[in-house]
Amino acid sequence: MIFNFAKSNNLTKKFDKVFYRNLFQLAIDGPAASGKSSTARMAAQQLNFEYIDSGAMYRAVTLAALRQNLSPTLLEDVSKIAQLAATSHIHLHTTFDPPPLPLTHSIPSSSITSSLPQTLVYLNGEDVTYEIRSPEITNNVSGIASNLDVRKVLVEKQRALASGIYDENQNKFSPTPLIKKSPKGTVMDGRDVGTVILPNADLKIFVTASAKVRATRRFKELQQQSYSKRISQIIDFNKVLEDLEKRDKSDYERKISPLKKANDALFLDSSHMSVTEQVDKIVELVLKRAKEKNIDL
Repeated sequence: MIFNFAKSNNLTKKFDKVFYRNLFQLAIDGPAASGKSSTARMAAQQLNFEYIDSGAMYRAVTLAALRQNLSPTLLEDVSKIAQLAATSHIHLHTTFDPPPLPLTHSIPSSSITSSLPQTLVYLNGEDVTYEIRSPEITNNVSGIASNLDVRKVLVEKQRALASGIYDENQNKFSPTPLIKKSPKGTVMDGRDVGTVILPNADLKIFVTASAKVRATRRFKELQQQSYSKRISQIIDFNKVLEDLEKRDKSDYERKISPLKKANDALFLDSSHMSVTEQVDKIVELVLKRAKEKNIDL
């Protein structure tokens, strides 16, 4: 999937339009480290759905901004970042049978196992899959996500993708020729998918877990990252928990598209669930909803 933002340079355009829908749409929202991304990818694999990582798009824009020394907190940089989002090319490709990942890269432990689906992210043709997961990007992405004009650009593209609408020039910035797929539906995860991006999704699920459980997951991810880079690094659990709670506060309290459960979303507490158990439950819910709506999956 490639997103050509050059055609979306009308940054004042409202994004209250929802594209015509001919695919089953599954919206998964939740806070950081709730397990929603790994769960969404694996559910997409089982259901033969297309997976769209909305968060990776904001991370890619964050990386592009930082590379140009633009700060999401500086008022004079806000419009520059929005324009950068409108002219950048982001390509996402999820492979459901990825090769073993190199130990030289810093990646979450949830992506270490080769059997798990992996989403590759390209920014203007460059593979930035691992770079967008760095602490520097994580610490700055909320500021980018709070930029209204950036959201206008990305939401328009995300809605189109969820409806099976692709950029006609999608191969231009693809590292490899793209093969058109015929998915039965789409899975998108993020923080405002069910409330803003896909308000009419066929099924909405809000995945969460206690702060301590999520901090433990993130702590283990950071330990795995340290191991994968073969460096000795002391990781403070309390600091991880503190950072996670700050991210939660920022996500829940931001004025633009805050993190919240949609009124019609189902609640899934993953505190005591494995990823496999989460996937099984979500697949069960999708099949049940499809049957209720007479949708053939």
